[in-house]
Amino acid sequence: MSKKHLILLLSCFCFATEASAESLSSTLTTQVSVPGTTVQNAQVLTKGLLVETFLTNAWKKDSLTNLFGKSLASFDDYETYANAIKVRWDENNRAYGILVDPAYTGEIVKGITVKTSKKDFTRLLGTPAFVDQTNELLGYQFEGYYLFATFAQEKIKGISIYRRDQAKNTSTLIDMAKNLQAYGEKLSSPSTAQTFSIFGEWGAPDFTHHLHGIGTFAWEYPSLGIAYDGLEEDATLTIYSNFSAKNDLAAIKNAKNVVFSNQDAIFLEEQNRVVWEKIMIQYAKNEGVASPDKQTIALIDSDGLYSSANIRFYRKDFTPLTQLYPGYFVDDVTWLDNHWILYTTMEGSGVFNQVTGEHIVLLSPNKKPEGLSDFYDVDRVSADIKNKAILFDLASDQQKPFKLTYQINGNQIKFSR
Repeated sequence: MSKKHLILLLSCFCFATEASAESLSSTLTTQVSVPGTTVQNAQVLTKGLLVETFLTNAWKKDSLTNLFGKSLASFDDYETYANAIKVRWDENNRAYGILVDPAYTGEIVKGITVKTSKKDFTRLLGTPAFVDQTNELLGYQFEGYYLFATFAQEKIKGISIYRRDQAKNTSTLIDMAKNLQAYGEKLSSPSTAQTFSIFGEWGAPDFTHHLHGIGTFAWEYPSLGIAYDGLEEDATLTIYSNFSAKNDLAAIKNAKNVVFSNQDAIFLEEQNRVVWEKIMIQYAKNEGVASPDKQTIALIDSDGLYSSANIRFYRKDFTPLTQLYPGYFVDDVTWLDNHWILYTTMEGSGVFNQVTGEHIVLLSPNKKPEGLSDFYDVDRVSADIKNKAILFDLASDQQKPFKLTYQINGNQIKFSR
């Protein structure tokens, strides 16, 4: 099961809070004036309002990365940048979600920083539109964006921002909703039907998800509040409460397989993100493998599809660092030193430097060390830390293990026979 599909299951848990979706439905679409924002170019991120930076650059990746610089790492679909923010880019190269790290020194909106107390946070922004008491999460819906904060002991634990889009013409959406089954073949393959129906009106979906074993795609425009499950003959279109023009959709109120949800797609996304983070941190505490200096934790995450199987790396305080996606289920990991780690999968093995991100495949169906006769001769790969060697145990008891020795100098690693 992929992260996305697990998150959808978690949504049932997320909404079992003091502030249920039903009790919030009257506030979900409340428009609040943007606090302290006047449109101007932010020459230096920490001197301007962070939200302004995204608004004035239309959330576009090319413009924003000119300010942010090169991505340093990636974790759970978010790219990490040197200015203490993380950005999740959608498939159209626009910023969808932003996480603000505790090290960020500037204002997010006027008067709000990562050091703002919970009391001052609500005093400055007013009554929150979204409340999840279980996860100590508060949220606001402004023109063009959402702002959320989680708290611990009345102090901000994290701040997140999401893009908010407005629907314009709904006629194409109405036509699509009335013809979900008839249009199913094209709707379930947005990459080959780029000008068809809603794709021609709104552009490509923000996110697509391949439904393995079915061969079609689910897709969504969460910033608009629209999702499609992609099951062709029995597809479902979900219209969330944050769809800005839902009052213009009376013509499809009773259309087959059209669901009007009282949940806000962005609030649901943020709740799921917070819960997922808690689950994985607890998992890392229980199952993680510490580096020799105890400063880094490696966690095998192979409970989903092979394509999403990965190794998650955390600091010792369980703040995220980076991830490696080997492409197959991960069986085992062994630290070679404090930076380099050896991993084995169902399709081979390799080493990864969690500081630099360098990844070297040692063994796969398409690659094998010189001197090793066949990939399929290898029964197991392990590390002999004392003798600084990688051992390739061979399937035949008559053959001695194939061995590679390694030398590590700083962040460099070299292998030899």
